[in-house]
Amino acid sequence: MTSSCDLMYWRNPVETGKVFGGALVALLVLKKVNLITFVLRILYTTMFATASVEFLSKLFLGQGLVTRYGIQSCPNVVGFLKPRIDTALTQLPPAMAKFRTTLMAQSPKTTFKASGVLYVLCKLFSVMSLWTTLLVGTIAAFTLPVVYKTFQKEIDATVAQGVEAGKHHASALQSTVSEKASPYMKQLDEKMGPVSGFIKSRVPATRVGGSNVTAESSTAKLAAQVPFEEPAQATTSSADFPTVPSTHLGNGHIVTDETTGLAHEVHEAHEPIRQ
Repeated sequence: MTSSCDLMYWRNPVETGKVFGGALVALLVLKKVNLITFVLRILYTTMFATASVEFLSKLFLGQGLVTRYGIQSCPNVVGFLKPRIDTALTQLPPAMAKFRTTLMAQSPKTTFKASGVLYVLCKLFSVMSLWTTLLVGTIAAFTLPVVYKTFQKEIDATVAQGVEAGKHHASALQSTVSEKASPYMKQLDEKMGPVSGFIKSRVPATRVGGSNVTAESSTAKLAAQVPFEEPAQATTSSADFPTVPSTHLGNGHIVTDETTGLAHEVHEAHEPIRQ
């Protein structure tokens, strides 16, 4: 059985061509043909043809050709579908667990990525129809992997340059917005008056290295410390537990002083046996 990666990378051109061509034909049929009327037309045409042949063959030959040479048993649809449905159902609980962890943001980085992908899909479906999206997606799935594999170095270098340029423009835009918003923030501070003073008194600014650290910068620092990945589970080994001091049972026993760490033997006095 050919895997999806082999199909996408055209490692077997014959198999990939069959799947790609079949997908395009199915999409064209879905676009141009009304499936309900198409299936009904095939059914009534087939039934009319079999009934006519059976009636005429019994009338002239004495026996029906359709009942004698036609399909004698139904295909094993249950045997074909049941293993595939069972395989899909066994894969459903892990997929649901992964969806739950993503939805509940156990890894904020993964949740941010998923929300970005869903946002792009929402905008894509708002612009294009479902059929157009399926057609473009099918063509892209069978062409983009091959193009990327062929020109991987050039594409990676271009993407790296684009990321660096985006970071530079974002930094410049942030500084520009900060400079333009600074006078308005000062005016707002002056207009708020007592409210601004109360907020400053509740969250006082501190000086670190000659610069003021305001509540906004402290909040940004705390937000930057929030982990985007799920922290690793801590493991505890037997070496982490303190060792138990050894004792010697006999006429006396050894006692270790916890403050000095010195061990000394304590002898127990035997009481005389009373008659």
